[in-house]
Amino acid sequence: MATPPPQFLDKVYSELCSYKNLEKAFNNARKRKTLKPYVIEFEENLKENLLQLQSELIFHTYRSRELKTFILRDPKTRKISKSDFRDRVVHHAICNIISPFYDKRFISDSFANRIGKGTFNAIKRFDYFKRKVSKNNTIKCYVLKADVKHYFDTVNHNVFLEMLKERIKDEKTLWLINIILKNHKTDIKGKGMPLGNLTSQYFANIYLDKLDQFVKHKLKAKYYIRYVDDFVILHQSRKLLECYKEGINNFLKKNLDVELHPDKSKVLNLDKGIGFLGLRIFYHHKLIIRKNRRRFNKRFERMKKLYENNKIDQEKIIEKFEGWLAYSSHANTYKYRKNLTSDFNNFFPVKQEIKISSVKKHEEFNHKLEISQYPFTQQKTLFLFKKGLNILQIADIRGLKEGTIWDHIANLVEYHQILLKDIISKNKIRKILLKIYGGNDRLKEIKERINDDNITFNEINCVLANIKGKNKNKSICYFIEWYQKTNCHRKCYFNKNQRHICRVKFQQLASKNSNTQFTKKEFLDFFNDHTNICVLPDEDKRRFMSWKEFKKKKDFYKQNFRDFI
Repeated sequence: MATPPPQFLDKVYSELCSYKNLEKAFNNARKRKTLKPYVIEFEENLKENLLQLQSELIFHTYRSRELKTFILRDPKTRKISKSDFRDRVVHHAICNIISPFYDKRFISDSFANRIGKGTFNAIKRFDYFKRKVSKNNTIKCYVLKADVKHYFDTVNHNVFLEMLKERIKDEKTLWLINIILKNHKTDIKGKGMPLGNLTSQYFANIYLDKLDQFVKHKLKAKYYIRYVDDFVILHQSRKLLECYKEGINNFLKKNLDVELHPDKSKVLNLDKGIGFLGLRIFYHHKLIIRKNRRRFNKRFERMKKLYENNKIDQEKIIEKFEGWLAYSSHANTYKYRKNLTSDFNNFFPVKQEIKISSVKKHEEFNHKLEISQYPFTQQKTLFLFKKGLNILQIADIRGLKEGTIWDHIANLVEYHQILLKDIISKNKIRKILLKIYGGNDRLKEIKERINDDNITFNEINCVLANIKGKNKNKSICYFIEWYQKTNCHRKCYFNKNQRHICRVKFQQLASKNSNTQFTKKEFLDFFNDHTNICVLPDEDKRRFMSWKEFKKKKDFYKQNFRDFI
């Protein structure tokens, strides 16, 4: 069977210069930068600016503007070059055209700057590979951890353009790419790409695709992952990985005019941990590397000072804080995240009524604050229970007695983290409740009254815990969530706008009083007499609407006012 002819990008420049593509490129370039002055300025005369850009591209008069260069020293010293916004639109326009074409040709285990890939998927792939190579962590595993020396500064323009010519047959597109490459001034003429440009990130993938093909098809390395210029190969043989290292270095020097970093390219034992994409990965766990922890601590201190001086609001801090928690959740940092979250209000106390643009974000964060107050061992049990494991399975996984897990469950029921009906059948709950005469009843007394061998002491303890929980002081966040479900939702079911306004007010109240605790009666008295959240008449505000009454009202409205709902 004949081999199908290779595919090429031919006569695509007109598509690249089309107004539709430039408009799409602008929308991509402005993402998460809509409030930047240069974006606002460009958008004020959007059509004129895009048409001007289109004209320059069509008539070959386009020239990139000078790059703005600055130094970043977090976590390491790097020289970042920033393009003018109009040039970034052109970069996105190029990537819109060439990305779909090249992406199909990249290997699956290249994870940088590609849709559906990214750092966390690369780490998941590393976990999968280490289990395969080490036979589920039973055999010693070695890793070739390497990166290219000064990669972005040493990319050879001529080599890169020759690579592009193998697939891109449109001379005009090649001319535009060459204009972008030459805009970056380096010590060595004809070498280097600016760190910070979208095109540089994507061109880096194209440049090292030759390396990917060499490793996969010539060296036949099965467990290989690359993220920009960092890559790893896993194997059981240290000697083979040393051979791979030498072969890869020779290939890079001969074919791509770059070389491996001599200090950062080593064959390591997985026992000692492998630093990869911000984490230190071991057989059974992952940790955040120290420099990233220090980096966040410095940012945290800066945010505290800005907050004290009223230069940043709490919502912006929550956004950054949540980002760090999401990142650190990919490592084994449960206690670290719990302690950090529980101390959040001490670091950033509410000083005034906060502005809320995302209610859901605040609700989720307040829930995390509440959860962080419970003991760590109970949280682990809760986590496993929510995964669908039963008591025996949790006890087996955690290496604890079954009775200890039951005690955790009872405490979680008491604090309403687990519903009683999810633990015990309704029939058993009914039988136990009938034989409880008072809050001081002992388990043995209740058990004797029930006289049913199918009902255990642990189940009776959970029912008692649920009764205690109903009369226990709880956080304002708990009661706000309860009130919204049982009152706001029922009374204002057909007024979604008002419910949203009230949700914002509730979160402002929670932020000011996050450590306050009430009984149910105390909360209702506080809400009815000392807040102005609810806009209903006082009589309707204080009246409780049962589920049956709400359902009857909802059905009536749906039948009679269907056209207005």
